[in-house]
Amino acid sequence: MFFKLFAKECGQMLKSLIYYLFLAALIFFYVSQVGSFTPYSEPLKGQEQSYGLKASSDKQEIMGATLAMLARGYEGNSYTAYPVGFYKNVVLTEEKQEEIHQILTACTGMEDGYTEAIRESDGKTPIENGAVIQMTGVNPPILAPAEDLSYDKFLRYMKKADKIIGGGTSYAVDKIKNNAMTYATYEDAKKIYDASLYTDRISRGKARIFCDYIGIILGLLPVFLAVTRTLRDKRSMAREVIYARKASSVTIIAARYFAAVFLIIVPLLLLSVMPTLQCMYYGHQLGVSVDLLAYGKYILGWILPEAAFVLALGFFLSESVGGPAAILVQVVIWIVSISAGGTKLVGSVGWNLIPRFNNDQSTDVWLSVYGQMVKNRLLYAGLALALMAGTMVIYHMKRKGVLGGRGKNFIHRKRTL
Repeated sequence: MFFKLFAKECGQMLKSLIYYLFLAALIFFYVSQVGSFTPYSEPLKGQEQSYGLKASSDKQEIMGATLAMLARGYEGNSYTAYPVGFYKNVVLTEEKQEEIHQILTACTGMEDGYTEAIRESDGKTPIENGAVIQMTGVNPPILAPAEDLSYDKFLRYMKKADKIIGGGTSYAVDKIKNNAMTYATYEDAKKIYDASLYTDRISRGKARIFCDYIGIILGLLPVFLAVTRTLRDKRSMAREVIYARKASSVTIIAARYFAAVFLIIVPLLLLSVMPTLQCMYYGHQLGVSVDLLAYGKYILGWILPEAAFVLALGFFLSESVGGPAAILVQVVIWIVSISAGGTKLVGSVGWNLIPRFNNDQSTDVWLSVYGQMVKNRLLYAGLALALMAGTMVIYHMKRKGVLGGRGKNFIHRKRTL
């Protein structure tokens, strides 16, 4: 019975205009954002300051750059924050300004005159006409920390400053290291290049950026498929027939759900064929063994739990409170999830529905967040199953007439849920 209903649900969805609009949006987003295959550039020796930037590991430099930022914010009572991912200029009350002042005093040993004490670093790059330019974030201006200030104590003060300002600032412990950037070396660039070829085997890095972009759009669009499927029954009065079917509520809802999941994942697997072939060709040129299953593994491990959750929430809310509410709730979740990572587009995982990893290299960063990513995806897979179980219960109760469903014929059946 399940497979018969599953096939029928697939057939109905393939006749739906909404599904083809979904596919059109998916393909357009893929073409416009993922774009064409870009080979990795092998770094060459002797090209200093051309290997990109990296976070400085010099604790004194990190402390100095961060304190300079905080001092300038304090002097002008103007702090930059991204509390929910969007830019916000924060102006503090006198009381909170005094708390920031106390932090600066404790960290620098100075009562005032912070701006005058900020010194420009020598990280300037000459250009042809003899002028100099300051590379953004590279060797930034610094305010010297107190001699007896330990790095651990500094971090505790900055954590407090971040909380005073309202969160989402550059003083958060996980963002402080990015306040002082330095030029990457040839060795740094070569390490990244080799990891992309031999650890990620080319295709894994490319699959990550594929999922990063696709995850953005699939954090929202599947809800429309769920809502449309529920509304189609109401408009065609199909519930009168469905409620009297011999199939159980579990079978009916499961067939709908898995048909929708199937018709979301299959197009993604088809879209991944071309980039996989491109990776194979590129790997053959370099003599590198490519992971031919990378896209499939990342789609199933990264995208499937996300799409499954969005669909499940859509079905649950459509059955319980109605389609418009389902769309509204999912839009809110989508906005919050997109915003949660702020400006951090590489390695922003946490418990977000839409984790970000907008880089086809950065293998070390990926390996560092992989464990959290697994927990994240398992969470949403579990929530999807729980929501579908809830949907089945609600649907079953409607068939019995308990929640307003017209289950007159159903109540004479002996079949249970």
